[in-house]
Amino acid sequence: MVDGRSAVNIMPKPIMNDLGITVDDLSKRQMVIQGFWLGSQRVIGMMHLEFTMGDLSTSSIFHVIDSKISYMLLFGRLWLHEHEIVASTLHQCLKYYTTVVVKERLTVI
Repeated sequence: MVDGRSAVNIMPKPIMNDLGITVDDLSKRQMVIQGFWLGSQRVIGMMHLEFTMGDLSTSSIFHVIDSKISYMLLFGRLWLHEHEIVASTLHQCLKYYTTVVVKERLTVI
């Protein structure tokens, strides 16, 4: 899920477990996240995750919370800005630039 209003990237604990990551693998961080529902959630820890979405390979820091939520990962505003991504809720897609590497052909005469 992409949320341009969120200040952090969030991963729920069940997804962390599905990826084979343990609480001991997390960087400890004392932090409370304030949600749009005006509730708060304590962060278990943070982790750096490398991942690929389509043709975009990237990495980011995720804050892990122990909560039942309806998404697997939440990508926040900083991630969108870092990769110059425009999210369209109307079209349900992400638009971003990619680097195209052109291999030159060398002909020896």
